[in-house]
Amino acid sequence: MSKEERIKEMLNLVTPMSKWKKPQSADFVDGATKRYSFPNWQSGSEDSVYYNLHLPEFFKSCVVPAPSRKTTIERDYHPELLDLTYTAFDGSTTPTLKEYLGGKRKVQAMMMAHKGKVIFETYPGMNPNDIHIWMSAAKPTVGLLIMLLAEEGKIDLEKSIANYAPSLKGTAWEKVSVKNAMNMSSGLDIEETIENLLNPKTWIANFFTAAFEEGKGDWVAMAHDAKPLPNESAGDRFRYSGANTMMLVLATEHVTGMRWQDYFNERVWSKIGAQGQFICGLAEGIPIAAGLHNCTPEDFLRFALIHTPSWNVVASEQIVSDKVLKAIQDLGNHKAYKGSTEEKYGQDWFGEVPEKNTAQWDHYFPDGGMFKHGNMGQGIYVDPKRDFCGIYFGLAPNPDSISGIDHSPGFLRAAAKKIAGK
Repeated sequence: MSKEERIKEMLNLVTPMSKWKKPQSADFVDGATKRYSFPNWQSGSEDSVYYNLHLPEFFKSCVVPAPSRKTTIERDYHPELLDLTYTAFDGSTTPTLKEYLGGKRKVQAMMMAHKGKVIFETYPGMNPNDIHIWMSAAKPTVGLLIMLLAEEGKIDLEKSIANYAPSLKGTAWEKVSVKNAMNMSSGLDIEETIENLLNPKTWIANFFTAAFEEGKGDWVAMAHDAKPLPNESAGDRFRYSGANTMMLVLATEHVTGMRWQDYFNERVWSKIGAQGQFICGLAEGIPIAAGLHNCTPEDFLRFALIHTPSWNVVASEQIVSDKVLKAIQDLGNHKAYKGSTEEKYGQDWFGEVPEKNTAQWDHYFPDGGMFKHGNMGQGIYVDPKRDFCGIYFGLAPNPDSISGIDHSPGFLRAAAKKIAGK
């Protein structure tokens, strides 16, 4: 098969998800709308796919317009990456990337860039110009704004987050520093695990129900009820929770005096040459920036690119300076991370154990690679030393035992190593 034929194959992979490239029937859309609930959204059903591709139909949303300055990302395809494999943690070899993309993980889009050029892109389950939800892969946008404010001296990472989000004064959050919230080590009983999310009696399950279902509660008010964990202080242990991220959103709005989406647009979106709009779901009038971002795959890749040496391909200025990038990479705590649920996920996904989490990124490697996962199969990987980044969108219910291991993160990291030759 010639390179041109392989490129065509890469761009036009046909999988069971390909039907989502076409409009769905009015009957299906009407039914999915009537069946909407947070549990159904999380179920991995066909309804879930539709919700992930059409969030503004189900959520009040804010819209950041496409910037007037647009940029073009060149293509230099490496379709041989379809044959890529890597070694899993148990020593076995994964299926090829092509085989994986057609499997039960239901990947809808994947893009990779090296030295500022797109080297791989495929859209098995959506069109290139469709929008898709980022889920928790959105969290680094919140972390980045906090680090920019810290670099400017407007936030002290060691001070209580309640200093910057006054509504949290008098609550358990007063003992949580901004750094603790950034690193998901609040010391509060707010951990976001599959078990906790499925248990309606937990604080985090009720927090998300309040945020994601209109009329089911006030998530801002609920933050006041978070309780400290016994025998654990803030900073001791990494316990993943989007609640930390939302407290950082409140802090950003208070410090800047701007709506979070407006500040994100001012500092990031307006400068990355995005082709389309940035959309984020709202709850209590505040963007759920912990997960409800929506844009096209290529514009998601643009956000990844600003963390690489090739940032100038898309951005009008260096948004993530070398100093800010180092601060992001250095913020995490290996001791707090060791033995965490996310460490086990990293081992399963990459075939190697990450060093730590840091600044709203789930996984950091000693070579500088960073990854953030999103619920139901979304992800962003940046590898500054290799001048590489990648993103993907998909639909797979949790836990991995249902849909199989999410190998997309490992494929992105393996591709970075292969393309960079190290």
